[in-house]
Amino acid sequence: MTSVHIDSVTRDPNTPRGDDPDRRTPHTAPRSMRRFTQWFTEHCTWNRAHWIGVIALATLLLLVTYSRLVTFLPELDGRPIPDGFVWVPVMTAGYWPVGLGVANLALGSIRSGSLSFPTVSALMGPLGFGWAHLRMVGYVEYRRWSDWLALMRAHGGELLVQTLYGSAVLLFAYAAVAFACYAIGRYGLRRLFLAPPPTSASGRMLAWARRDAVRFGCWLTLAITYGLVIAFSLIRGELAMAGALMINFVVPPVLLVTCGAYASRDAAMPGGRQVAGPETTADEAGLDDSRRRAVPDWLRSLLFPAVGSLIGTVAVFALVAQYQDECPINGVCTPIGGGWFIDWTTLVDTVPSFLVLYLVAGYLGYGVVLAVRLIARAVRRRRH
Repeated sequence: MTSVHIDSVTRDPNTPRGDDPDRRTPHTAPRSMRRFTQWFTEHCTWNRAHWIGVIALATLLLLVTYSRLVTFLPELDGRPIPDGFVWVPVMTAGYWPVGLGVANLALGSIRSGSLSFPTVSALMGPLGFGWAHLRMVGYVEYRRWSDWLALMRAHGGELLVQTLYGSAVLLFAYAAVAFACYAIGRYGLRRLFLAPPPTSASGRMLAWARRDAVRFGCWLTLAITYGLVIAFSLIRGELAMAGALMINFVVPPVLLVTCGAYASRDAAMPGGRQVAGPETTADEAGLDDSRRRAVPDWLRSLLFPAVGSLIGTVAVFALVAQYQDECPINGVCTPIGGGWFIDWTTLVDTVPSFLVLYLVAGYLGYGVVLAVRLIARAVRRRRH
């Protein structure tokens, strides 16, 4: 008996066999392009850690852009625009390069980091400082929009050339800083702590960090910020002014962002559970469960803004309490040796006000994020 094979789709008798759409080989990109696409998708991703880093850098960029350091430009001598791109310390050897390097070092050290972060962060500085060069003039303020539009009509070409030149130089410099620090974190620090012995101090610290990467990032951010303040206060000299600027204009936004990020954790939600990481052992999981039964995770998370604010007041104490050589007029001082003393009058007037400021900033960021998450959870439950 002869079997007859019938196609599931009727074939047009006038269609050549080689032109069968079911047999046609799809067009493929060159092998080099496929390899590049695969490499790009593997090494350039985006996740919550990248958003946290970008928000922190954006906050720092706004602070340094709107501060008097950026508006402190040379005398124009009657000219409506500077002679060239204005270079200020904050963009070359100040807060921005340091913040850029620290952020890329941190993102390179964690598992979720990727090359997309140094690429984006390297572009933020040239864009921000280029816009500041176009809009700022003189010593004090932005031009009004009407004056700025008239200036652009008269000297827009020269200003654009200055801005493009300065932004290009900054782009090369910031890209070198961003990718170098990212490489140090990725191929240096990360490999150093990638697979340490579980019983070692670095192994326990790594297991703690991996169980909750957001918690670790928040504590690391506070440690770096307060470490810089305390280091500036101990070195004194001109760096004391940098420390004073940090406690006024850097620490409150850092607390706002980090406490908001801390509230985005599952453990911060009432009734939520903290998911243990892959490195968590049975003993550690049992210990976490016993602690969770004793003190709920959401209640312990609620203490983070308070602890961060108290550490901030210690940094303020280290910066403003120590004086050398002489006591201020009407001050109440206690010698501590080596020509140094503590001015208690300054402490009573300064430290409580900064404590209140830090508490407001911390709990504001924490409360806003937590409230949004609670509202979103209530809406989801009502829909289901």
